[in-house]
Amino acid sequence: MINNLSLEEIKDSVEYQWRKSQIKTLLGVWIFVAVISLFLPIIYASRDLKLLGLGMSVWLVCLLCYGLLFGGGILFYFLKNRYLLKNYQKFQCYEVVLDRVSTSYMYTRSISYTVDIVDEGTVKAVDTNPYFSSSFFAKFDPDDYNNKKVIGLYDDERNKFYIVKKVK
Repeated sequence: MINNLSLEEIKDSVEYQWRKSQIKTLLGVWIFVAVISLFLPIIYASRDLKLLGLGMSVWLVCLLCYGLLFGGGILFYFLKNRYLLKNYQKFQCYEVVLDRVSTSYMYTRSISYTVDIVDEGTVKAVDTNPYFSSSFFAKFDPDDYNNKKVIGLYDDERNKFYIVKKVK
């Protein structure tokens, strides 16, 4: 299948949206931790106002440490999305059925799919990323995609299949 996907279709793709959702989740957790932990120095400073400056300094250091931790994850997902946007035209486009479920070890309670594609005359079993989960925070429900035809891109460098959209 010829890869004639547009940049907008890639930005609306399952892959791109999943990574964008991960960025928003990490950013949201970092902000939540920052706001909740702000109350600790304020509570302790209510007993002795001299402790407020020290408490706020400790809070800022902790905020920076958590920022580095969460920022690393945010940067990782951002770079993955940027890689997809820069290189999607180099990838081969395929239409496949999502019918072989695989569980994810790194993303607990999430599932990915293994799809078969024909690349240069050989059949390859390639995994998708673990986009799908039935949890509250999941962007994509597996029931919407299970046993459905999708259009996706095969990245032969990373041996990954990126789902773009369902076939109607």
